[in-house]
Amino acid sequence: MRIEDLQAQVDARWAERDLPSWPSPRPAMDPPRDEEYSRVSDPARYRIVHERARAWTELLSELPGVRSESMPSAPLDANGRLGSFDRGTRLTSDREGTLPLLLLERDAAITDHAGSDGGPTLAVLHLAVAEPTVELAFHPDCGCDACDWGSADLLEAIDEAVRHVVAGPLVILEGPRWQAQWHPDGGSSGGAGRGPDHDRVMELCRRLTEGEDVRLPRRTRAFVGSSWLP
Repeated sequence: MRIEDLQAQVDARWAERDLPSWPSPRPAMDPPRDEEYSRVSDPARYRIVHERARAWTELLSELPGVRSESMPSAPLDANGRLGSFDRGTRLTSDREGTLPLLLLERDAAITDHAGSDGGPTLAVLHLAVAEPTVELAFHPDCGCDACDWGSADLLEAIDEAVRHVVAGPLVILEGPRWQAQWHPDGGSSGGAGRGPDHDRVMELCRRLTEGEDVRLPRRTRAFVGSSWLP
């Protein structure tokens, strides 16, 4: 089994569903207009992020040794986002060294110009590993028209995060207000706090996947996952 085979199956099943699809509003990479930053033209179409998570859940649950279980909702935390969700699914593989994948759905209030949020909601998907606060990705990161690059771009971002967990190896380092992610195709680091040098932290992640005993920066947690696939 290859991760490319799983991706093809998700795409095939998705094509059978009657779900919103839209092109990028700026195919020529034109900059957004000022008014687009405060406008959410069609919040209902973003339900595709929840539906994509459910499509992956269905498919991954069919793999040998993979278990799916529902998670109780979690309220908003102090920063209003991290670890909070309305519905969640925890997917685990019985293969040694794998990380649980958490697909967490939230119905986010859309605040209008007057500051009220009594209108429609925006579907948001958190992808995490091990526990809800260990965030892998967050889509859409913003639902305004200025940040919209079309449905294909949005679905690929979700798929990419799932593939990193399932295909492995994957490393996430979490320090005080910073995080780093590493996978064989690359990695990222950053946050609100001051983390270690990017090249240094990527090297630490790589060494962790090779089973080395490395010294991590102070107050850093490491999450190391291997492939779910035989």
